[in-house]
Amino acid sequence: MSKPTIHVTNWSSKKLRGPGKRWTIITAPRLFEMGDGECNILVPRLAYVRAAKAGRLHMADYRRFYIAEVNTDWIVPGQLLADRGMTTVTDGDTLCCACSRKAAAKGECHRAWAAALLVRAGWRVILDGQEVRAFDEETGVPLFEMPF
Repeated sequence: MSKPTIHVTNWSSKKLRGPGKRWTIITAPRLFEMGDGECNILVPRLAYVRAAKAGRLHMADYRRFYIAEVNTDWIVPGQLLADRGMTTVTDGDTLCCACSRKAAAKGECHRAWAAALLVRAGWRVILDGQEVRAFDEETGVPLFEMPF
């Protein structure tokens, strides 16, 4: 049985989305960034986002706090909910945030950290158009090819 695919990208991307619904994982989305609703469990705390942007929270600590707060039992295929628990995120859906692709590739965006958690939870993850195979455990940087 193949794994269901979930796409993870930034909101401004039109080409890197999957064919399904678009869910926001942005902390304070603008109206046009809401799409089909919010995937609440993968949205970081506003306090962390503000502290990281202001330089008061180191990126490694932000990543550690974010990962610690996601209940991985609730993000497995068939259990990941959006729209205040009213809708199940399914094969082909897309999770969107506002950070650049460059930030995600450097492991400096929560969507890259969410992608790592989703891979471990059993999803096939397409992050910014590339299938994720693994992650550097220390930095959160996505690895798009199998390590040798």
